[in-house]
Amino acid sequence: MLNNGDAEVKAEVEAELEALRRRGYLLFVLLKLRATGSISKLPYFLTLSILLFGSMEAITQLEPVYNIRSTFLVIFAVYFSYRISQWIYKAHRVRTRYYDIPSLPRHLIWGNIINAGERLKPSLKRHPDYGFEEIWRELGEPGCFMADLAPVEDRGFLIIAEPQYAEALVNATKEFKHSIPKSNNYHALKPVLGAESIITKEGAAWREMRKRFNPGFQPKYIHSLTGSILSKVEIFVGRLESLAESGKAFKLADYAQDLTADIIAQLTIAHDFNAQSTPEGQGAKSFAGFLTVSRRLSNMVYAVGQGVGWHTIDPIRPLKSFFYETIFQYKLTAIVKERISSTDIGSKSITQLAVSGLPLNKDLVRSCVDQVKSFLFAGQDTTATLIQWICYEMSKASHSEHHAEILSRLRQEHDEVFGRDPFSALKALSSLATAESESLLTSQLPFTRAFIKEALRLHPPASTVRVVPWETTSLSLPLPSHPVSIAGMQIYISQFLIHRNHNVWGPDAHLFNPSRWLDEDYVAALPTGAYRPFERGPRNCIGQELATLEGIAVLVSVARGFVFEKVGLTGRVPPGGEKPENNFSLRLTTSHGVMSLAIPKL
Repeated sequence: MLNNGDAEVKAEVEAELEALRRRGYLLFVLLKLRATGSISKLPYFLTLSILLFGSMEAITQLEPVYNIRSTFLVIFAVYFSYRISQWIYKAHRVRTRYYDIPSLPRHLIWGNIINAGERLKPSLKRHPDYGFEEIWRELGEPGCFMADLAPVEDRGFLIIAEPQYAEALVNATKEFKHSIPKSNNYHALKPVLGAESIITKEGAAWREMRKRFNPGFQPKYIHSLTGSILSKVEIFVGRLESLAESGKAFKLADYAQDLTADIIAQLTIAHDFNAQSTPEGQGAKSFAGFLTVSRRLSNMVYAVGQGVGWHTIDPIRPLKSFFYETIFQYKLTAIVKERISSTDIGSKSITQLAVSGLPLNKDLVRSCVDQVKSFLFAGQDTTATLIQWICYEMSKASHSEHHAEILSRLRQEHDEVFGRDPFSALKALSSLATAESESLLTSQLPFTRAFIKEALRLHPPASTVRVVPWETTSLSLPLPSHPVSIAGMQIYISQFLIHRNHNVWGPDAHLFNPSRWLDEDYVAALPTGAYRPFERGPRNCIGQELATLEGIAVLVSVARGFVFEKVGLTGRVPPGGEKPENNFSLRLTTSHGVMSLAIPKL
């Protein structure tokens, strides 16, 4: 039996052990957050110090013996001085170089932070490409230009606006066999993509990964999966019909993302999350459901051009990111492990095809999980964006004669191929054998394919940022006057600017004109690399054939059955001059005749 003194000692010991357990768990979480790049260095070291030393009370007790506060202040001062000196050094290194490259006037201290920052600031709530376009036009539309954002960026930022420069930088060279490396800005995507992602891997590791997954994304194999894609598009069309008839408002982005999530999951891991038929709050869309955590995890990534603010030091944000990442990783690992272990030949997925013949082990499972993460992240958002731009361009037919003629020609082509029924395309394609549907989609719909290409030209859904190592000696930029070394620079190949460059595409570069792709002489005269929505070179987008096929399948399914009308941000002044809302209105048609009206939000 314990006396009172022993009981108190036992209670104190148990309390200390419990405190150690909690501190150990917090330490594990902290190390995990730092390893994934979810928390910056300074908050990391401050929190780590508190966890190691204990509470402030413990620090106070140890202060007379070890001078902890003074020591901590000295360490902090040294660290702060080191960081300041690094910022000064990096700013000086950038500020004294690259003066042969066009740029806005560079301030001795601030570089282009102020004059470029006015066009790129987050409060404008727009993609940085629009700011870069303003700078580009102000500089006289050069083939490339530089933004000196040091010390915010520790390298010069080179924006490419002409294809010849882009081609020189993305293709393989003696020094860079697989193109120049990706920027370290991609590290922020590790919670979403994984550490072994094909998007961020470099060198031989990337080549092996690309070689393994290439067969599953070849056109022939992708077209063999047309039936799966069409079945998902059919659900998408049914949802639009229901919405149009009910008059309910909706976000087109949500419905497009549900569609692309279902398609990419079905094709890569032969798993159906039923994103389009699952109500919010249930199944994969429940609080801890797969789709919910994956989308919330994506939202945790710092948006491009978001700038510096509370979100960069928010202590809750990395914890939420860690929570979603843990659930996402656990659920996806279970699905992938089950799929690559399966012997069901009838439902062979792209991932199964990639690992065929390889021994199952933890490393293989982890690698496959990271690739599926990458496909879900990249394939879902970019194709959903393409679908929205397709609908946006069709919506202009209500107020633009040019777009009305385009839509009329598009519908005429669909009538000739599929019959007059506005919803006959899906039925016709679904009834054909794989080879017949592939032939129809690739050779019998020239204007439809041109429409997709033009949407991708004006609205490229993604881009890439590369980095040239400081020690590089063989890579230079072939400016008209003389070659210029770009060692140490970050390279942003702006498809947005290249695709709108009048020197490349002619005076109507800004105009949506699918017919340009049917003019053989015009296309033949385009410079090499002019069209690059999926980038070019060894590291082009592995899923470009799938994205194009999805876009065509959606376009032939909705172009005749629906009339889209974009309200707000169309370039038209609304009646009365009131501020327009950013929404779509959708009208259901039969044989091009209006039946009902809905007003969904975009």
